[in-house]
Amino acid sequence: MTFKRGGGKVEQGYSTYIIDETSMLDLALAASLFRAIDWKNVQRLILVGDPNQLPPIGCGRVFADIIDHLTKNEPDSIATLKDNLRLLENRTAGRGTGILDLAAGYIRENLAEEKDQQSQSDVEEVLRKVQDGGEVYKDLRVIYWNNAEELPALLIGQITRDMEQDTSKKNNPERPYELWRAAYDGQPEKSQVLTPYRGDLFGIEAINTAIQKHISQGMFDKVGAMDGITLFDKVIQVRNRPKSNMAYAFNARLRKSERIEIFNGELGFVKPHGFDGNGWQWKKDFWLKHFQVVFSRKKEFWVNYGSELGNIEVNGVTRWVPRQPVEENLELAYAISVHKAQGSEFERTYVIVPKTKTALLSPELFYTAVTRAKRHCTLFVEQDISALINMRRRERSHLLQINSSLFEFRPVPEPLLNLGTWYEEGKFHEALAGCMVRSKSEVIIANLLATAKIPFRYEVPLFASDGTFYLPDFTVEWRGRKFFWEHLGMLNKPEYKKKWEQKKEWYANHFPDCLLVTMESPKLSKTAQKLIAETFV
Repeated sequence: MTFKRGGGKVEQGYSTYIIDETSMLDLALAASLFRAIDWKNVQRLILVGDPNQLPPIGCGRVFADIIDHLTKNEPDSIATLKDNLRLLENRTAGRGTGILDLAAGYIRENLAEEKDQQSQSDVEEVLRKVQDGGEVYKDLRVIYWNNAEELPALLIGQITRDMEQDTSKKNNPERPYELWRAAYDGQPEKSQVLTPYRGDLFGIEAINTAIQKHISQGMFDKVGAMDGITLFDKVIQVRNRPKSNMAYAFNARLRKSERIEIFNGELGFVKPHGFDGNGWQWKKDFWLKHFQVVFSRKKEFWVNYGSELGNIEVNGVTRWVPRQPVEENLELAYAISVHKAQGSEFERTYVIVPKTKTALLSPELFYTAVTRAKRHCTLFVEQDISALINMRRRERSHLLQINSSLFEFRPVPEPLLNLGTWYEEGKFHEALAGCMVRSKSEVIIANLLATAKIPFRYEVPLFASDGTFYLPDFTVEWRGRKFFWEHLGMLNKPEYKKKWEQKKEWYANHFPDCLLVTMESPKLSKTAQKLIAETFV
């Protein structure tokens, strides 16, 4: 599972290379790729990817570094997708655009002269709707849960109701598998649970066990299981089986056995092995020793899995069955990790967002999770909206914490590398102010506050007594009072100005005499310094 540093075959004869999902490319794979191409024959190298998605698991941030370099030095070499076909399709079909409106709040932003305050205002509006929960948009639903013990029942209940709606069939509590099989209809991408974690009660293992118990317990009791997987379960291949180690499968179209490639992340359903025919249904002593899987991208193949090794007799014919252990290849896939889902799409997704464990939560992870849904997404959020707000913070970006530079030396600030030892949400000290706020104007304000040793927090949600909230640019606590500092830069735009007037009225109603305001100006530093001197004496 390593890449050759030299001595491998050099690819020749191609003038154009297209690399898809480039955001998943780490340094080792990128280096091997570049060594394997004869560049004398190449006219074009096209990198396709989304810099907002999860960074690679391995070292480096190749795609992000390339995008930053080209943006600065060769902007004409970048083509940005601006017309989202899924968004246009959803609008045309009247299915709503909530998924993409919410995802827009987690798009990677470069430090700019002027913060995109219109976008910030739009995101606040979306988050306020998300806070209310329920059917936020036609394509986005939010359900809150208070403890992990209640989550499986909430999750299974909602999936069941959606399946009833999609199939126009009623769930039979004594035979729930009938509805689930009808809803999937042999297509595992119809519905998918996504979660950031493997362990814990809200993780992959617990959710998979709960769903399997709900729909497959009868089969589990009747024929047993192999490494926790029984007949008709939804599964995912977790090990690459390339040309050097292909899997054994039966080609149902050609009616013969073959060896085929299967790759990590492919989804499918378990079926009885062809050797067993229908015998498993009536044999009292039948116990599962092997099965086959039909993967969605390889519908004509029945891939063998089991513990046998050697010759067995089937209908008087001796056949050799290769050993392809389940535990080395497959896992249950009713729930999978967000990382496993990267690069895939599903009709419906159910995204679990915990609040009590946040190490893996990042804007890249949430953006990736939400945008896996083609038609509808349901967010299962623990307790309140705080986890969604915190994931928008730049210091939560896993991409920004990768200490790697391809084109120019750009080390990650030491305080950012050691967030876990001191960090409190939204609270910065001077060393972090310049890299964590989201516009250069805000850097000026943050540094002035830090220099004056005035404690402040950045974009911390402010809730009113009626449950509504906004995200002040800065929250300043001074001698027992709280002040909320808003910096304005787009009052020349009517829509933004209208929303600001509403926001200003909200402050006046709920937090009178607590609002500080600055506007974009060449004299911002002097204006802010004067405001600080007059207010915090």
